[in-house]
Amino acid sequence: MTIKTVPQEVYQRHEREWQLLREALAKNKSASDAQPLINVEPSLPTEAIPGAFPQ
Repeated sequence: MTIKTVPQEVYQRHEREWQLLREALAKNKSASDAQPLINVEPSLPTEAIPGAFPQ
């Protein structure tokens, strides 16, 4: 039984594409780490939301 292999030029092209993706992700992550976090909590106090936290 023979093992099918990928042609060398296809492998190298995909390796270059993956490397570009890794670099873009690393650059994007470092840029997002430098930005302040966005507050996603509601700005209203819990008393203003009917039924949110029954007391």
